[in-house]
Amino acid sequence: MRPLRLTIQAFGAYAKAETIDFTELGQERIFVISGKTGAGKSTIFDAMTFALFGRSNTNDREGFSLRSHYALPTDLTEVTLEFLLRGVRYQVRRVPQQEVAKQRGEGMTTVNAKAELYQLDGEEEHLLASSVRDVSAKIEEIMQLTVDQFRQILMIPQGEFRELLVAESKEKEAILQRLAHTHFYQLIENQLWNQQKEQEQKVRLLREKVAGITQEVFSEEELSGKTARDIELLFTERISVEKELSDKIQEQLVVAKEKAEITAKNVALAEEKLAEWHQLAQLQTEKEKLEQQSEQVDLERRTIDLARKAGAIIDQDALCIRLKEQLDEAKIEQAAATKTLLHMESNLEKAVFEVDQLKAAENTFLEWGKKREQLQAMEAKVTRAQTLQQDLAQTQEKKRRLEGELEGLVSLEQKLVAKSETLAEQWQQAQKMQIRYAEVKQQLAELKQKEAVFLTEMNKWEQKQTLQKDLGKLDADFEVAKSVAILADEAYKQAEASWQHEQAAILALTLADGDSCPVCGSLEHPEPAIHSATITKLEVTESREKQVAANESMKALETKIEQKRWQIEQIEFASDQSLDALKETSEVNANELLEVEQEQIAIEKFLAETSNVEEENQKNKLELIEVTKNRATSQEAFEEVRKQVDIAETTYRLLLEDVPAEFQDTAHFYEQQVLLTKQISAYEEKKKHADQALDIAKEQHYKAVSTLDATKKTAIKAEQALGEQRTIFKEIMAANGFADYPSYRQAILATEVLAEKENSVKDYEQRYHFVTERLKESEGRLSGSTRPDIESLAQQNKEAQNVYHEQAERSITQKEAIQKLARLSEQFLKYLEETSQAEKDYADIGYLADMARGKNDRRLTFERFVLATFLDTILLRANGRLKKMTSGRFQLIRKKEKSKGNVQSGLELEVYDEYTGLERHVKTLSGGESFKTSLALALALAEVVQEMSGGISLETMFIDEGFGTLDPESLEMAVECLLETQESGRLVGIISHVPELKERIPTRLEVTATNHGSTTKFFTQEQF
Repeated sequence: MRPLRLTIQAFGAYAKAETIDFTELGQERIFVISGKTGAGKSTIFDAMTFALFGRSNTNDREGFSLRSHYALPTDLTEVTLEFLLRGVRYQVRRVPQQEVAKQRGEGMTTVNAKAELYQLDGEEEHLLASSVRDVSAKIEEIMQLTVDQFRQILMIPQGEFRELLVAESKEKEAILQRLAHTHFYQLIENQLWNQQKEQEQKVRLLREKVAGITQEVFSEEELSGKTARDIELLFTERISVEKELSDKIQEQLVVAKEKAEITAKNVALAEEKLAEWHQLAQLQTEKEKLEQQSEQVDLERRTIDLARKAGAIIDQDALCIRLKEQLDEAKIEQAAATKTLLHMESNLEKAVFEVDQLKAAENTFLEWGKKREQLQAMEAKVTRAQTLQQDLAQTQEKKRRLEGELEGLVSLEQKLVAKSETLAEQWQQAQKMQIRYAEVKQQLAELKQKEAVFLTEMNKWEQKQTLQKDLGKLDADFEVAKSVAILADEAYKQAEASWQHEQAAILALTLADGDSCPVCGSLEHPEPAIHSATITKLEVTESREKQVAANESMKALETKIEQKRWQIEQIEFASDQSLDALKETSEVNANELLEVEQEQIAIEKFLAETSNVEEENQKNKLELIEVTKNRATSQEAFEEVRKQVDIAETTYRLLLEDVPAEFQDTAHFYEQQVLLTKQISAYEEKKKHADQALDIAKEQHYKAVSTLDATKKTAIKAEQALGEQRTIFKEIMAANGFADYPSYRQAILATEVLAEKENSVKDYEQRYHFVTERLKESEGRLSGSTRPDIESLAQQNKEAQNVYHEQAERSITQKEAIQKLARLSEQFLKYLEETSQAEKDYADIGYLADMARGKNDRRLTFERFVLATFLDTILLRANGRLKKMTSGRFQLIRKKEKSKGNVQSGLELEVYDEYTGLERHVKTLSGGESFKTSLALALALAEVVQEMSGGISLETMFIDEGFGTLDPESLEMAVECLLETQESGRLVGIISHVPELKERIPTRLEVTATNHGSTTKFFTQEQF
């Protein structure tokens, strides 16, 4: 990662937007960041780390504390970093959570954290992530580093340069894993571990299957003391016995089958004979029923004969009926015509009466016409009076409105005069408050400064008490962990001993007298090991893991205890006051501070309320002038309208003198006019309708008389025709043997009914003939035979069939038992063979898994072995620089001896001292020695990783302080090593106050502190 451009705003020591353009360095690859203490040099590193990971480069500056105290309340704290990574340009922008002034209104508002990451392609921007979490995840993905690893490798903050050097083996492992991409080897470890567990599970399952098969077939007594070969012979013997039993059952099944077939045949013959007897009884019964129906059939034959005769005269009957219906219709029409004539005569009388009534009211109609003409002559005056009345009302309304406006303006004028006096008093009071406000601010600043000192001291006391409390808890936890570790050690030793004993017992099973023991070589085995307890390799492994975990837990607690004690020792107090005394003093100061703050708030509120008093007074004066002017104008308009009202009232009163009192009400006048018009129109309309109704009534009366005459003639003709046809019908009915009309109607049948009766008689005759013939045949066949005993034969057959089915089920069950025994025998041999092979595979894979997971003499995992090789390569490069910087005195070496206890080892570092010829831990190095060693390690790490061309790019390194611990000669050598890095194109930035460093490295970024925030500027060699 190479930074290109960094923009900081309202961040740390920088108030306004400050842009650091690293492209100004040109071909320079090393520069010094210089400036006074507190100017904001380390803030540059904080800003870069915050832009990338959302956290500063130092753990003590986070969140709200990142905001600049020089920034205005409206300025937004934000950082933008443009950088180059593996040839691709990126831009990341972050805004921390902060409080800024509201854009509208007063007070502050909280702005939530924001983040955006873009990939830059020329002038185009491609958004990669747009939330705080997504941006952080994407940055870690493309950089392949966490923020802690970034601090240890690329941007090493003040006081943390030696962290990578002295980091524990576990911490180095996390860093080197990302740098060397060794996760693949860890996957191999996990895969071997999973295969070991799977193989162990497979062995256990196979053993359970073998045991399950044998327990399903044989009892515990049969299996007691039996070997696999013995069990195989037991299977063979059991199958042979079961087959002999199966043969006997098969012989019994053949005999039972023959007997069942004979009894079934006897039942079938008896059922056939019994069916013939049943048929004979049915025929006899049916013949008796048919003979009983003979009288009814004769009656049906007579009914059919009469129906045929009635059908011959039915047409003449229909003609008479039709003529009768015509006569009835003619009489109905005659009655209707008579009724209509009476109704028409009544209508004619009503119409004549209506016309006579209208003639009597004709004089009233003429009077209405004269009165309407009088109203029409008076209409013009009434209309004029109405118009004058409306104009008068509008003028009076205008007068009232102007009168109200005038009163409002007079009232407003009085209020503005009073407000002007009040504003003058407020302005004088505001001048006094301004003076008091300055005094309160000074007093408040002094009280807050005291409060900050009190809070700092109390926080130190509380921190110390918390640490002491934590230390006590850790001491108790350590004693518990120590006890657990001792128990875990004993449990592991016992499990290991049991496992070895079990292995000896397994070996003893294969020993035979005369064969040599593979362990001791003896040909005699007087006391072979026997199974005492069942324990698996997995249980031994789990016990070992518990032992390791318990010891690691105890060691971790011991380290935490040392850290807590060191933290307690580092706390220093500025005063000798106790915590209670500090709290009491702080409470007094806080009360005074609260009172002053409340006074300040009250003054600020008053000043805010009176801030525009002078401006309001000026506006009030202008408004007063305008209102006075408007009041005079309104007064003139009111006088003019009052005159108009007087004139209108006089004109209206004179006009009303010519209009009768009853018509001075315009609405009443028009109502009378409309009423007369409606009455005249109604009379004319009624007279017209009455004349028309009289004409219609006369015409309808004439038509009714004509219709009645026609219906009388039609009825006479219909009655004559009906009499003639009835005479003919009576003659035909007598000729066919019917005495009267009811007997004729009774004999009539519908065509379908007649056909149905004829078919019924025919079917009866055919069925009777059929039954008679079949009955003769059946009696001939059964002559001399007896009825069979079917129940006895069926019972014999049932018993024979039951015996047969029982034997068949026994045969099937026995065959299935033999097949199951054979199948279980095959499975037993198969699983026995698979178990043997699985145990061999488990032994092989278990050995590999244990070795890969660090269960070896060096406690070195497969991945850690690869990491150790990677670290050796880095140390080889680092020692070249370290020898140069230390004149050949020191050399870094990797500690190869295993660590104490169960702690994983292989990545710890030691230093070989040529002066003493001894190896010692890197933590024993002095400050200057530590810095040189760390610098050599960091440069070598970046160089090796870059050569590997992996996913991590280490093109940049920033170092905050550390050079002040070096003597002039060491400083010269360190600078030479840094200058050599320019050959690989790596960018190195150094924060330092050492003058010699500035002289050796002419390119610098100068940070200048001012009372309104810091600024930066690059000075390159060309500018000197």
